[in-house]
Amino acid sequence: MRSGQTGHPGTEHDRLPCQKLIELVVRRRVEEQANVRLCPRCRAQTLEATPDGSAVTAVKFENSDGRSETLPADLVVDASGRGNLTLGLLEAVGLPPPQETVIGVDIGYASAIFAIPDDFSGDWKGVWTVAQVPQHSRGGLMVTLEGNCWIVSLGGRDADKPPGDPDGFLACARQLRTPTIYNAIRRAERLGDITRFGFPASVWRHFERIGAFPRGLLPIGDAICRFNPVYGQGMSVAAQEAVLLRRLLLSLEEEADPLAQLAPAFFAEACGLIETPWSSAAIPAFVFPQTKGERPPDFERTREFGAALGLLAARDAHVHKLIVEVQHLLKPRSVLRNPDLLERVRAVMAET
Repeated sequence: MRSGQTGHPGTEHDRLPCQKLIELVVRRRVEEQANVRLCPRCRAQTLEATPDGSAVTAVKFENSDGRSETLPADLVVDASGRGNLTLGLLEAVGLPPPQETVIGVDIGYASAIFAIPDDFSGDWKGVWTVAQVPQHSRGGLMVTLEGNCWIVSLGGRDADKPPGDPDGFLACARQLRTPTIYNAIRRAERLGDITRFGFPASVWRHFERIGAFPRGLLPIGDAICRFNPVYGQGMSVAAQEAVLLRRLLLSLEEEADPLAQLAPAFFAEACGLIETPWSSAAIPAFVFPQTKGERPPDFERTREFGAALGLLAARDAHVHKLIVEVQHLLKPRSVLRNPDLLERVRAVMAET
């Protein structure tokens, strides 16, 4: 709820729930659907399959009273994040786990909410301070939230991860490449605790390579691919996959056995959705020598292109806007291959 609607604007009571607004809105929209029933305080435990392992038949879960229940199902969408339900079923029916593309990054984040001071006069709504790679890995992101708040996230790799204590957090902000974030929060009121989060690796599970994938089972979102959360692309990709799932269900409803074709069709198209954020968020991590995984053969050329594109964006607001639109999945990555833009980027590359 936005501050000012109830209570007194700017109070801690109003500000603390602000980061939960999007979850609350989505939940209420789901509750409005007549054919949807929510089961709060329940935890899915395992999936059950037919004797031959060819199809999923039910979800076994722990209810709000701590008792075990079984819910029969024709289609199970595994949006559990880590995908343990799907992986557990594959193992139970004797199928191999999916092949994985893994990019090890060992990143740590520390995040906190701050009240925007009444006398703040900045002419920006958000700040992204990028790390000075490859020498340093610390960076910061600060954006506004409902309730007249900022959320500030600091990040770093390996031994350079940000601390979780208040003094250490401010010291880390002060050591960023530019002082903008530190100057904004050094006298601001912090609301709540500092939360730390570790992200060891970006992982893409290739379920599309499993030939006899169980009928009626569909992992989605992070269960297929986990992205570095700082880019904010995981939820967007999951939303795109949900739209894809709806379209496929509608297109297959006239088939004699629509669920038999669902998973192969979904996995094939989901790969195209994942490719853009994977290329723009996961692969660039190889700029750090300690990143683990298989570097693309053209990585150095891609890195040089990205660096020149970044310099051009710093000079041209239209180019910067285009890059942000690609990163936010509003436009396809192919727009960065526009001939006029490529010529301008090559000109910048020739300068360095």
